[in-house]
Parts: sequence; structure tokens; C-alpha cells
Amino acid sequence: MSNKIKQYNIHRDLETTSEEHTDVIIEAEKQLSQSMLWKLQKDFFSNQGPEAWTRGIVPQYITTNPYIANLYAKTIFGYCRDYVTRTDIDKDSTIYIMELASGVGRFTYTFLKRFLHIIENSSLKGLKFKYIVTDFSEKNIEYWQNHSFLKPYFDCGILDCATFDIAKDDQLKLRNSGEILARGKLKNPLILIANYTFDSLPQDTFYVNKGEIFEGLITVTSPKVKADAEDKSILAGLDYYYTDNQIQGKNYYEDDNFNDILVYYKNHLEDTSFSLPIMAMRCISRLKRLFNDDIILISADKGYKDEKAMLKNSHPFLSKHGCISMTVNFHSLEQYFKNIGGKAIHSIYEHENINMSLFVLTNSSHNFVETTMAYNEIIESIGPDDFYILKKAVVPLSESLETKEILTFLRFTVWDARTFQEVYNILLERIDTEENFPTEELIMVMNKVWEHYFPIGEEGDLAYYIGLLFSYIGNDNDALRFFQYSYELYGATSEIYYRIGVCFYNLRKIEKALEYTEKSLALDPIFKESITLKSLVQDQIS
Repeated sequence: MSNKIKQYNIHRDLETTSEEHTDVIIEAEKQLSQSMLWKLQKDFFSNQGPEAWTRGIVPQYITTNPYIANLYAKTIFGYCRDYVTRTDIDKDSTIYIMELASGVGRFTYTFLKRFLHIIENSSLKGLKFKYIVTDFSEKNIEYWQNHSFLKPYFDCGILDCATFDIAKDDQLKLRNSGEILARGKLKNPLILIANYTFDSLPQDTFYVNKGEIFEGLITVTSPKVKADAEDKSILAGLDYYYTDNQIQGKNYYEDDNFNDILVYYKNHLEDTSFSLPIMAMRCISRLKRLFNDDIILISADKGYKDEKAMLKNSHPFLSKHGCISMTVNFHSLEQYFKNIGGKAIHSIYEHENINMSLFVLTNSSHNFVETTMAYNEIIESIGPDDFYILKKAVVPLSESLETKEILTFLRFTVWDARTFQEVYNILLERIDTEENFPTEELIMVMNKVWEHYFPIGEEGDLAYYIGLLFSYIGNDNDALRFFQYSYELYGATSEIYYRIGVCFYNLRKIEKALEYTEKSLALDPIFKESITLKSLVQDQIS
């Protein structure tokens, strides 16, 4: 058994034995968390910065949409209700909400929108809190600090940012305030958010059989077969396979709490593999010491939450979408929190795409009834994965839905911009053709969608779409406002200049209409709509 070898070929999705492959070995039999692959991973995110998300290389929608942000805001509000009833903390001090590996900052913005709305309309108005958005990539931090949508939150002090390397850092220096969060200085608990984070961090893999446990050692190879030219991921041109090596002794890791998890699985599993999110657990260990063993973690990621899901598992497949990612063993995180005196709450349902779990650790005797109630209400109704499944089911049926039903669904999504763009053409076509079109409701939805939208320069110009809808319903002032947003975000085009010119023409601002019509024609002298508009404008002037 100790010589068992498997190869998982990421290009052909095949499983072969060691005798069958003749690829060049790049790295031989490394503990998975120590593999060279993670250096490639870190370099990828450092080099790409925000473009990893703006270009759609790394998926993000399922953990950054307004619906999931609203669920987090409700859960954390429940925790804050528990917080203000505790007698063992200093309520005059700031409570910190920290987001790990925040990427482009879309979740940050949307969460703050929802959380502030709840706080400002509750008995907790005036609660002292600070949201810390973190990443190790300097490019991402610069992006947040220069983004106009985040600036008001930075300016008022409820948002700050910090460089944080999940692999090693044990304190934070906040960029805006200059405050240093170090051990011994903090009096209040930490609210920690980790979305689509742990799946991209180093993990280890193990195999259990007949009361014995084996580490899965990874070998990285370069196949002699030419790599797919279209493959732009960091694993392009690489394959890998695992070798099982029996573990001797009980001190595999530096922390007995980690080793106890291995012992647990050794005693409870049979003929199966499991992974351990070791870097995530080490990070949590450092942060819990920083915040005096008082921490709540909310995490959403692709993963499993119980032993049943591990049945007959193989060593992890490294999926690739620019970067690499692995399924997260949330059950092992639960075991870790139990080992250090905490607890976990998982969804009662099995999930197809994403799991959302809550972990709590505290030295107090507080039972966190408000936190538990808020979280249970979420996971027993429509959680993040349920929302994603519903959305995929409803959107393809949009043409068969009544307009009121479409707008109702947009409210249900908490005014999600992606869903709005997916039904935009249907709404546009119905404005002129549908009797008793619900114009006022559409206006409300459009304004709310924009309010919850965080632009990152991706494909799909939301401001333009909203502007065109406003134009079609004859609301030229609002149309002009959104066309100008489009210009600010996506730059000058003959089309956007033409649309702005039309708005000014309808508003009887003829000189401005001529100015933008000429700008449009300067970019495209044969743009037919602008030629026609210029003729109309000149007739008005003469």
C-alpha cells in the first residue's frame, strides 16, 4: 500500500499507473502544501492583480453578488446583536470585520451597502466597526484605494485596507489610519470573512485504509505531448500524480490540534482520501491569537461538510481557471474549531456549487443566540447555493415570464446586476409593445441595481444599458446621467457620444447636442445615426 501510485492527468482527465507515463519530472514526491505549484499560484495573483477578475480569468460571481452579501450582512448583524449584550468586552472599542484575499473588492462594496443599511435602520446605529479589506497583492490594494466607489467608505473611516499574507502574517498595519493591529493591543473579537479563498490556498492530502494513514505526495511532470496552445492557466504544460507514503508517528504537524484531526480521520475513515486546508488553519490559528481566541469565521467555497462526502474520495483534482483551486474540507475546519473549544454550523442541505459555513470561537460563556438564529434562518431557507440554482433555472425562462414577474425576481436577487443584464433585452423590447408596462417599478429596479453595482471594467456596460432603458421610457435626464457614467467607466465611443447628444437634443439643449454629435462623428465620420442627428440639430439652430 505504501507504494501505491496514481496519476491524475489534468489535460486528459485520465488516471494511469506510474508504468504508463514517461513524462519529464519537474518536482518529485512533495507534500502537496509544499509543492512548487503554490509559488506559481502566488506569482499569478501578484502579476495579474485586478485583471484576474476584470478579465474573467478567476470566477467570482457566486461569492460577490448582492444576494450573498445580504446574507452575510444579516448574519454579522446577528453577531453584532450578541456583541452588544456581552459583558466581557469593551464596547467603546472598535469591532473589526476582516475579509481575507479580497481580490477586486466587489464583495467588500456590496457587503458595506447592505450592512450599513441594516445598521443605520436599527437599534445598533452608531456601532463602532471597521471593515478591513486585505490581500497580499499590492496591485489589488492600489486598486481599492483608487476606486471612486470605495472612496467614501475610506474617507469616513469605516473602511481600511492592509497587506496580509495568509501564509505568515500575524499582525496588520492599516494603510489609511496607520493603526497597527498587534497581539496584546486588541480588546474585541474578530469577524472573519473568507469567500473563494481557502480553495486556492495550499492544502495537504492523505489516504486512510485499515487503520493506517498515508500522506499523498505530489509529483509534477511536463508531458512530452505538446500542451494546448489555448491553455493560459498556470498549469499549462504540466501534469501531476500522487504517491502514498505511510506516516510514522503522531507529530506530523507542529500543532497538536492539527495532528488530532489526522488521528480522528485515521480512526473514522476507511479506504478513502481526504484533504486538509492546512494554510487556512494556520492562518486562523495566528488570527485567533491576535484577537485573544475570540473569532467568528464565515466562509463560502466549493467544499464538503461531513464524512459522508469523503466516502471513496481520491486525492484532490486541481481544477484550473487561470489559477488552481481545490475542494475545501469544511468538516476538517469544524474538527479544528472543536479541538480549540469552538463550534461550527453547516447548512442542513447538500450543495451543488458552494458551501457556506459558520465557525465560532470565544472565551466567554455567551451562547450567541442571535448569531445562530440569523444564520439558521439563512441556511434553512434560500442560501447562496440555492440562489445560484434558482437563478440558473429562472433566467432562461424570462421570455415566458410577465414583466412584473421579472422585476419581482430582480428584487429577490437584491438587485443583481448580472441578472439585470441577462433580462435587459426582454425589458427593452416590451417598453413599446406591452400595454400597461410597469414603468415606475422598472425605474425603481434600475436605480437599485446601480446602487448595488461595483464596476470593475468587465464586459457588459451596465450604465449604458440602464441609460438606454431610461431613454426608451422618455426619461432623458436620467438617461443622460447613465450615459455619462458609461463614458466615465468605458471611455469615448461614437455610440456613447451619439446617445448623450440625443439626450441633450430632447432636453432642448441644442448647442450641447451639436457638441456631442460632432464628437461622435470625429470618432466615426460615417456613423449614420449621428449624421441624422446632426442634420436635425442644424435645422433647429437655423
